[in-house]
Amino acid sequence: MSKIILAIILFFSLSQKAMAVYDVNDHCKNAWMLLMDLKIDKAKELLAKEVSQNPENYYAYYLDQTCDAYKMLINSNENDYDAFVEHYEQKREIMDDKDIDSPYYLACYSEMQMQLGMFNIIYGSQYSGVMKMYSAYKKVYRNLDKYPEFNASLMLDGFFNVAMSTLPPFVKWVVSFFGVSSDVEYGFKILKKNYQSQKYIKGINANAALFVILAAKINKTPERVYNFTKTLDSSISHTFIHQYFKANIAYRTGRNEEALATMQQITIHDQVYADIIYNYLTGKILLQKQDELAGEYISNYLKQLKKKEYVKEMNYKLAIFYIINNKPTAYQKYCKIVRNKGNVLNERDREALYDANLDYIPNVNLVKARLSLDGGYLSLFQTFLNEYEKNPDGVLAHQLEYLFLKARFNAEELRTKDAISEFKKVIELGDDEDYYFASEAALRLGDIYRAEGDQELAKVYYKKSIKLYKSNYYEYIEDKASKALKNL
Repeated sequence: MSKIILAIILFFSLSQKAMAVYDVNDHCKNAWMLLMDLKIDKAKELLAKEVSQNPENYYAYYLDQTCDAYKMLINSNENDYDAFVEHYEQKREIMDDKDIDSPYYLACYSEMQMQLGMFNIIYGSQYSGVMKMYSAYKKVYRNLDKYPEFNASLMLDGFFNVAMSTLPPFVKWVVSFFGVSSDVEYGFKILKKNYQSQKYIKGINANAALFVILAAKINKTPERVYNFTKTLDSSISHTFIHQYFKANIAYRTGRNEEALATMQQITIHDQVYADIIYNYLTGKILLQKQDELAGEYISNYLKQLKKKEYVKEMNYKLAIFYIINNKPTAYQKYCKIVRNKGNVLNERDREALYDANLDYIPNVNLVKARLSLDGGYLSLFQTFLNEYEKNPDGVLAHQLEYLFLKARFNAEELRTKDAISEFKKVIELGDDEDYYFASEAALRLGDIYRAEGDQELAKVYYKKSIKLYKSNYYEYIEDKASKALKNL
C-alpha cells in the first residue's frame, strides 16, 4: 500500500514539474503582437485566458507584467505605481523557485526586476531602484554563464551594455560604485544578432527589434537605426509601436516631413495608450513644421497626462509655439509652469528647465530658423535667418545663436571652412558666457576635425567642449564629447 501511495505522490510530483514551464505558445506570441500595437487590455485578456488554461505557464505572468510596464511608461501616477508593485509581488510569489532550471527563469526574473527598479527610481526610492536594477543586471550574467546562447538574456546583455554607457547624472555613480563595465558597440552587435536570430518568431521578433531601436535612442544616436527601421518585415513595421518609433527616428534625424507622413499612416481606434503618445509626437513634429495645429496636439497631450515626466518638456514646447505666434506673454506664462511643475528625472525635462530659465526672450526669427534646420526645411531656414539679418538686435545670446545656427547650416551643406570659422567665433564670443552655444560649437568642431582625419585637433575641441560644459546645459553635449574623446 505504501508503495502505491509513493507512486501516486511521485506521479503528481513529476506531472506538476512537467506542467511548470515557460511556454512561449501562440497565446503569448499573439499577446506580444497586441502589445506592440498598444492594444494592451486585449493583450492582458489573452494572457488571462492562457493563465486560466495553463496556470503554470510562467511566461504568461512575465508578459502580463510587461504589459503593465508599458502602461506605466506611457501614463501613470503614484497610485498606478503602488498597484504595479503589488501585482509584481503577487506574480513573483507565484513564480519564485518554480522551474528554476529553465533558462527563462532568470531571464524573465531579471527583466521584471529591471522594470520594477525603473519605476522605483521614478516613484519611490532612487537607491532602492538602483539596487534592483543592479540585481537584475547580475541575474542576466548569471543566466548567461549557465546558458551562454539564450536569446532573452543576450538581448538584456546588449541593452545593458548600451544603457550603462548613457546613465543620467543622478545614477552615474552606479558604474563606478559597482564596477560595472560596458561596451556600446558590443551592445549594438548583440542586439542586432539577437534580432536576426529571432526575426521569424511572431511577437518575439517585434520586441527584439524594439530593443535595438530603444538602445539607439538611449545612446542619443538615432541615425544609426534609421536604415534598420526600413528593413523590418511589414508584420513588425505596421504595428503602432514600430510606426511610432520609425516616425520618432525620422523626427530626430532632420526628416520631419517623413516623420509626419509616417504618423499620418497610423490609425487609432479607441486605443487610449496609443492616443496619448500619438498626441505627444505629432505635436512635436507639427511644432517643428511650425503648423498651427501643433498647439492643439501638445495641449491635448498635457490634458491626458497623469505622470510628472514630460510636463516640463511639453509645456516648454507650448511656450515655443506661442513665441513663433508672436505671443511673448503666453511664452513667459508657460516658462513659469516649466519652472514650477513636473520633475527632472527625464533628460527632456532637464533641457526644458534650462531653456525656461534663460535670462533672455528668444528671438522669433531665430527660433523659427532653428526649428526649420532641425526639421530639414533648409530653404525656410535661410528665409528666417535672412529676416534676422535684416534687423539684428544687440542681445549677445541672439548673436551667438545666429552664428551657431549659420555654422550648423554650413556644416550640413559641407561648406566646412565657413562652418569652422563661425563655430570658432561662437567660442570666442561665448566662452565666458553662461550659454550652451560655445560648448556645443566646440563639440561640432571636434566632429568636423575627426571627419577630416585630424585626430589631434578633434581631441583639442572635444576637451574644450567638456571644459566649457556646465551641468544645466543639454546633456547630449558633454555625453557626445566624452564618448568621442574616449573613442579617439
